[in-house]
Amino acid sequence: MRPILESEVSRKFYKNVALSLISGLIIFFWANGLYGILSTFQVYFRLSYVLLAFTITFIFFAVLLEHRGVEIPYLFAGAGLLSFLITFIGICAVNGVFWLKENFPPVDNLLIALSISILAGFIFVKLITPGKEEEY
Repeated sequence: MRPILESEVSRKFYKNVALSLISGLIIFFWANGLYGILSTFQVYFRLSYVLLAFTITFIFFAVLLEHRGVEIPYLFAGAGLLSFLITFIGICAVNGVFWLKENFPPVDNLLIALSISILAGFIFVKLITPGKEEEY
């Protein structure tokens, strides 16, 4: 068992805090944007921008999946699904920023929602990062 250095702990702490804040803010804006879209049926930008974002993410994921060895029928289906999810999250997050500019919540509600989103972001980060096995 090796000793844990203070600098290693603080580096991991700051890295986790930064990743949790970033993913928590994305979750917060996504949730507010989805709520804004469902309650007002209004999206704050044009369909042409959505199609451009979908096209770029589709090409990116097709190249990424092809590099990982995915064959053609599954390549397009996987790239389409991933592109749809990322574009949807992006649309909702950007819509959430614009919706919050118009409908700013009370500070208490804002802090509660941000806290829950950052906590969900921390859990998400911990679920997708590989764990380090202990050395004996």
